[in-house]
Order: sequence, then structure tokens, then C-alpha cells
Amino acid sequence: MLKSVNSIAFAATILTLTAGTALAQSCPKTGGTLTYVYHPEPTALSTIATSAVPVAIISTKIYESLLSYEGADMKPKPSLAESWTISDDKLTYTFKLRHDVKWHDGKPFTAEDVKFSVEKIIRPYHSRGKVYFGDVASIDTPEPYTGVFKLKDPVPFFMNVFQPGEAPIMPKHAFDGVDLSTAGAVRKADIMQKPIGTGPFRFKEWRKGSDIILERNPDYWHKGHPCLDQVVLRVLPDGAARAIAVETGEVDLAPMSGLPEAEILRLSKLPQLETSKAGAEALGPNMWLEVNMREKPLSDVKVRQAISLVLDREKIVDVIWYGQGTPARGPIVSANPTYFNKALKPYEYNPKKANALLDEAGYKRDADGVRFKMTQNFLPYGENWVRLAEYVRQELGKVGIVVETQSLDLGGWLKAIYTDWNFNITSTFSHNYSDPSIGVERTFTSSNIKKGATFTNSMGYKNARVDELFAKAAREMDPKARKAQFDEIQQILHNDLPVIFLVELSYTHVWNKRVHGLITNGISMYSSWDSVWKD
Repeated sequence: MLKSVNSIAFAATILTLTAGTALAQSCPKTGGTLTYVYHPEPTALSTIATSAVPVAIISTKIYESLLSYEGADMKPKPSLAESWTISDDKLTYTFKLRHDVKWHDGKPFTAEDVKFSVEKIIRPYHSRGKVYFGDVASIDTPEPYTGVFKLKDPVPFFMNVFQPGEAPIMPKHAFDGVDLSTAGAVRKADIMQKPIGTGPFRFKEWRKGSDIILERNPDYWHKGHPCLDQVVLRVLPDGAARAIAVETGEVDLAPMSGLPEAEILRLSKLPQLETSKAGAEALGPNMWLEVNMREKPLSDVKVRQAISLVLDREKIVDVIWYGQGTPARGPIVSANPTYFNKALKPYEYNPKKANALLDEAGYKRDADGVRFKMTQNFLPYGENWVRLAEYVRQELGKVGIVVETQSLDLGGWLKAIYTDWNFNITSTFSHNYSDPSIGVERTFTSSNIKKGATFTNSMGYKNARVDELFAKAAREMDPKARKAQFDEIQQILHNDLPVIFLVELSYTHVWNKRVHGLITNGISMYSSWDSVWKD
């Protein structure tokens, strides 16, 4: 289950951790290659370019942040920062950085890289950068291995933002000559395809359409680690081929439901394989149809409500996702015990009511029974998404909405949805993460209507009350008041339907039992894997 970690970060007025007690023990065995499969192939090797799942899985082995996290409840522990203190007023965070860290090109890591990464790269260009660091008034570097974050207001989730995929620290020198004023220039920089990090694995080779190879970083600051010599992503677009590769041992791991659900059910019975839903507790994937609200008919809430009424969420879960999920009720997943609004009613399946709403909205059927036409894109993540698109097309057709389905590769899909806004509806999913201000706000606030920024408010949704409530919740230190703010947000979005909430997805990882140490926290597949080892 998801857990808020606010109490971890703020239980004491001053928190200090030292590195000596937090590092994993020595590797039981060193050497070997971990090969994994996931579809689609990444479009870049940095979550600054896009935080899409295939990018996040591999880039977090290359890049690190100030902190790492332990357990399903995501307890902060040292990474690039070996210790830290928090002032009594929660406005000053002082991080003492490691002295023995080198970038993969051999140059030293310093506090200037931290300051540069947050101010020039993460805050302006990561899809959640402004949420994380919008209240940072300044970052001071009084000496080369100290970074001091001074906040304008207390931020209840601040100790949880320093995850490797969320706040990747990047080398300042690698951006020499890059125009930092434009997202396009930053995302097209060489480092997005040829990364230079501090992590346990460094980039070796990317053979497009075949594989990406990472090799052991011999200068890694965590001495004796990583345990593995290589991490390899195999590119296998066909779901059945991915399953066979895992079954035969050709591949070690299929993370985050990287296989068709029917294949997962079959493989779970094999003695050499392990299947587990653990290790994703702090993600909370929520699947929906994103709706472009910039013009009619989709700008009409009655039309969006009608679309919702013709989609049977129980059937989507049971038939398309083979029972691997739960019908969604809103933007925060029901597994979140702290912030989920239990008063939300399940979405109704009622095509008769949908027809009545469409008539009421003025979209009558013509002589051919057609009310209007629209296009549909689907997330290019494999077979389930194709089946979902077909189901949506069929069900909307029954109430007179003709849907043309369009297929794009991941790069084309990201451009169409988040740069060009050239779509009517599209299937996608988003992660709640460990706090709604981190994972939910970025999709629904009007300030996040930003062309070119992936997994943001592509719908063009604007609601002043929602903006106000998210702004308050991002700074609210009273847990009861914050819960009330998120409850109201959920009720508004439940009714407004800027996206058609469908399914709370459930991730299942499948791996060969010769692999050990994969599950360490609530974002295990987005962790560094520096302590993963193979028999």
C-alpha cells in the first residue's frame, strides 16, 4: 500500500543521517549481466527529456540524486548527500555532499552541479520540477561539498523529491554551449542520448531497435559496488517474444508489467521464476483517457460524462487487464491510506443515461446514427493498450460517437500529445508517487499547461479552485487541513472529468530466481540496482 512519508521527513525538528549506517553490505557475489525487457524502447536516457517508464527504468542506473530511499514507506537515506540537517522552521535544508564522487567522464562532482541541475535543468524542464522546487528561494554553495536549499515556505514533501528519476543530478560541464533558455535545446543536448552520470552503471552502447548496454562504473563511490558487470535492456516489441525470452532464461527480468497479463499468469507457475507486485508501493499507477478540452464537443462536461458512462471499468479490469487492477474513482488511487477520498462514488456504467446526456448537450444523431466524430491515440506500450483502444472505439460507437484510432510510436505519441496537442482523446497513465503534490498536481493545474513538457496538463484544463487548493496543499503542514484540501480536489476532478479515470493499475515484476536484491523500496525498478546480484 502507498504510504505518506511526511512523518519520516518531519518527525524531528532537526534530522541528521550519516552515511556509515545506511549503505548496503558487500556484494554476496560480483560479476554477471542482468538483462531485462520492456516495451517500448526508450526515446532518451534522461527523465529530463521525458519521465516515461522505459526512460525512468534505465536512466536511474546512470544518474543519482541527493538521497536514496529504503522500504515501501520510502525512508530517506544517503546517496550523493552523505548527511543533512533541517532547520526548526523547515525552511533551510543543508546537505553535506560526498567528496569522493566522480562523473562518468572522470571529472569531480561538486555542489555547483547540484545548484545547476536544480535551477537550470530540473525546475524548468522536468515535468514535476516546478512542483518540487517552486518554493526554493535560493540554493547556496558555501563550499564545494555543501548545498543549502532555502525555501520561501515549508514544503511537507520536500525530503521525498530527491529520487534519481525525479531530481537527477547532472554535470554542469556537459551543458557547455547548450541554450538553457529553451526546452527543445536542453532535450536535444548530447547528454540526453549519451548520458554522463555518477551512478553505479555508465553508458556503453545504444543499438537502436536492439539493445542498450550499461557497464560497471569502476570509480563508483560505493566501494565494492555495483555487484553486476552489466545491465542490458533488450528491445523486443512482441509481447509473446518477451515472455519466451524470460521463460527460457535468455532474459532475467521483465519489470513493471512488462509482459502481457496472460503471459504473467502463465509464467507465475514456473518454478524458476518469481512474480511479485512488491516494490512499486510508492508509484500508484492510475490509468485514464486524456481529453483535449480546447474545443467542442469535448469541452462540454456532459459529453465527457457520457463517455465515462459507456465505459465498463469492471470489464476493462477483468477482460483487458486480466484482473490486474481496480476500477478508478478519481486522481488519487484507493491504495493511498492517507489521502484517498472514500466518499467518492464508483463511476456508473449506463449507456442509456449516456445517450440522454448527449441528446441534452445538443449532439443529436444524424440519419446515419452519428452524433460526431473524433480521433483516438493510444499509448504505444503494447497489446493491452491496443485492445483498450478497440474497446473504446466499439463502446463509443454504440452511442453515436465515431472514433478513428491512430497508432504512433512513443516519440510520435509524446510529440502529438504534449508538444502539438494534436489529439482528441488518448489512453495513458500517471503515477501518484508518494504524495499527491508530487504525482497528481502536475496533471491538473493550469500552470502546468506547457507545450513540450511530457505528462503534464495536455488537456488544457483550467479550474481556479483546483489551482488554489493544490497551491495550499503544497505548503500545508497541518495533516487534517491538507487531507481536506485533497478531498475537495478529488471531488471536483471526479465530477469535471478532465480525464476519464479508468483503472488503478497493478504492476507485476517477473524475474529469474538467479537474480537477487531487486526489491528494496517503493520504487524498486527506478532504483540504482547497485546491490543487485546474480547466482
